[in-house]
Amino acid sequence: MDFAEISKTLRKERNLSQAQLADFLKVSKSCISMIEIGRNEPTANTLIRYADFFECSTDYLLGREDDFGNVVIKESSSANLTVEEKSLCKNFRALSNERKMQVLEYAELLLSKQK
Repeated sequence: MDFAEISKTLRKERNLSQAQLADFLKVSKSCISMIEIGRNEPTANTLIRYADFFECSTDYLLGREDDFGNVVIKESSSANLTVEEKSLCKNFRALSNERKMQVLEYAELLLSKQK
């Protein structure tokens, strides 16, 4: 989902009108309307107000994070990755946090030896 869809969904889940949300966020109703139809994007300050109001991350609002806090890499960002890099990312995500730290430390060690 994009910001427009997420904004509208969150607003409706709280049973708020566009005018009510605008009041809470200190923006105009037309600002909310234009955001929800995808004609405008929020400013950084408005995005932060959204995150504070809905108690979620800005990454979630921007469609970069799922409901569980996992950052989602869109296909356009990963299109440049090789097959090996995609496999590495997939396997890395499946590891526990402790194992992820071990992999990162090992990668840093390998890089230091390579130089």
